[in-house]
Amino acid sequence: MTLFSQILQYAISGLTGGSIYAVLGICWSVVYLITKVLNFTTGEFVMLGGMLTWGFHGAGLGWLPASLLAVAATIAVALIMERTAIRPVRQPSEMVYMMLTIALASILKGVILLKWGSETRKIDPLFGNTPIQFLGATLTPQVLVIIVFLIAVTAGLSWFLNYTLFGKALRASAVNPTGARLMGIDISRFRLFCFGLAGGLGALTGIVTAPVTFTGYEIGLLNGLKGLVAAIVGGWTIIGTVLAALVLGLLEGFCAGFISASLKDVFSLLVMVIFLVLSTYRLSWRRKSL
Repeated sequence: MTLFSQILQYAISGLTGGSIYAVLGICWSVVYLITKVLNFTTGEFVMLGGMLTWGFHGAGLGWLPASLLAVAATIAVALIMERTAIRPVRQPSEMVYMMLTIALASILKGVILLKWGSETRKIDPLFGNTPIQFLGATLTPQVLVIIVFLIAVTAGLSWFLNYTLFGKALRASAVNPTGARLMGIDISRFRLFCFGLAGGLGALTGIVTAPVTFTGYEIGLLNGLKGLVAAIVGGWTIIGTVLAALVLGLLEGFCAGFISASLKDVFSLLVMVIFLVLSTYRLSWRRKSL
């Protein structure tokens, strides 16, 4: 394999990972902007989507019914979580919500571990495993499915938020919750919708990516954190999150290829640490200049 082919192969691997982080970052953003909740169950929605699809298929359902049922079940879990655990908090704060969602994520992981054990599982790809050769690099059809899925989610959400009445009201609630309430907008309904949306997108992500990355009870945390990195660096916007995630995925892919595969996860989290430190210094400098 030539150097160009190696670079292209690492780039494809990075774009695949970046696409996954981008959708997860969007899930983080849609919840945080409305509720100010750092939802650490985001990664577990991905795990639920993959594991429930595998479980329902093993119970005798076809792949399509199993996938639809898994998405519906994950959305139901997200809605119940918002109603029973998030909404009743009497003294809400970001720290309280963070600890609460971490606890809920641990509960979801524990339930799946007790039900199906710690083994990783795999879902059959949608369009087979026949490799595609591209300029000396190799990719599978499922990789293309992941990238198309990201494009569809990005375009669909952008259209929904910018050109529908419900989406515009959602954006208004994120920008100015008090003003939205004064205009008669029901913020609590939007909170519930955002949790359900995050659950559905997370489950779909788990189903689409499981043929490539496998699935298991432990996959949620790390993927969720990388999505959080993309959301933070991207400024909690859809386009910014997608661009940040793709850059993060590319950096991770090249790091794994040219340095060490064992360091790629460390590298991703290091990016978040460096960004937060630099942001803190920039904010401190601005305050001093004022």
